[in-house]
Amino acid sequence: MSRVKLFTDASSFFPIDLAKKENVVLLESLLMIDGKHYREISDLNRVDFINSLESLDPYPISTQVPASDVLDELNKAIEEGYEEVLYLVVSTNLSNAMNSMNIASKKVKDKIKVTIYQTDYTCTAHGAMTYRAWTMLKDGKSIEEIIKVLDYIKENTYSIGVSGSFFALFRTGKVKKGAAISILSSVLKMKPLAEINTTDGVIGVGAGLGYKNAIKKMVKHIKENTDSNKTYDLFLSDALNKELLKQYEAAIMKNRKIEKSYHWDLTAVVALTIGKGSVMMAITPSEKELEKL
Repeated sequence: MSRVKLFTDASSFFPIDLAKKENVVLLESLLMIDGKHYREISDLNRVDFINSLESLDPYPISTQVPASDVLDELNKAIEEGYEEVLYLVVSTNLSNAMNSMNIASKKVKDKIKVTIYQTDYTCTAHGAMTYRAWTMLKDGKSIEEIIKVLDYIKENTYSIGVSGSFFALFRTGKVKKGAAISILSSVLKMKPLAEINTTDGVIGVGAGLGYKNAIKKMVKHIKENTDSNKTYDLFLSDALNKELLKQYEAAIMKNRKIEKSYHWDLTAVVALTIGKGSVMMAITPSEKELEKL
């Protein structure tokens, strides 16, 4: 069987330490801060960056991973003796990252085979699928077998999260800042909710009056979009808000059968979009459910 190296986007939240240990490639987007470009993991301190978001002016802009970075990683894989690459790319509704891989892979097409799989998700849901792909590669599964399972996971995953405030959404233009919503979001401490789906990418699904109400509303969405008779694994990520993450986790566990729960860090690029204090969640079929396939 061919040696396969796993590539994914850094915005998958796949743990950095685990990626280094297991030789999983995290392709980093760039952030433009004060006219200079920084790679989201290699060049930035995540905590410092998230804490600085509300004071940065102009607000940072994110751009896709450079094709030259992708080519460097492909050449490294070739040098390491890999014969194939499986690249899990985030939703094309949200990122042009796949373009960089298409450009880079053409330069080494005679040396290594590249299979691109579109998860149609981003954030934690994309990370959950990356994690499954990694475990299956370790178990010796072929790319064809992995893709079959990923297709099932894609159709049976639900992802929703809460933003710390409307600040980042206003600054990135995800929400248009009118006078009414500006006053309401400030005075009532509204917490916007965002769902991530395979059709539209990130969409707003209302807001909660504070975190407690936001969690209640998110759990309602989870119950409407998952099956109470199935078992799930839970993937959670946060932008410096572990307390809310644990509260969210506890609320979900009261309403769904959770086999395993994973706590990951929300990355700089995603924090840029949804803000400090945000928590994202993906609920996916458990290993027991996947064994039934």
